[in-house]
Amino acid sequence: MSLSISGTNCSPAISGGYLSIKRDNKEIHISSIPTPVLIADRYRDSVVENDDEFVDEEGNEFAINISSSNVGVDWEIVLSAENGNDTELARRIKLDYQPNEY
Repeated sequence: MSLSISGTNCSPAISGGYLSIKRDNKEIHISSIPTPVLIADRYRDSVVENDDEFVDEEGNEFAINISSSNVGVDWEIVLSAENGNDTELARRIKLDYQPNEY
């Protein structure tokens, strides 16, 4: 079984950025947030995605999808706990979105 955590930020990542994933307030992974296609006329043409996967030292599995567009950044993390207790793992996870400076 797996559990999903999602989030959004309404500011476009003009220069990209990163999503820091923390477990128990300790950083366990950083995923890159791509710069959207800023010259696109339409939303759908501005979207750039980044997919990432990793397994932490406890054996928990994480799959990350980040979409960056001219209207902001959306992310979804699907996690699967090694011990099967996805809800408890999700409580221990914190996400920190950081856009890069212009």
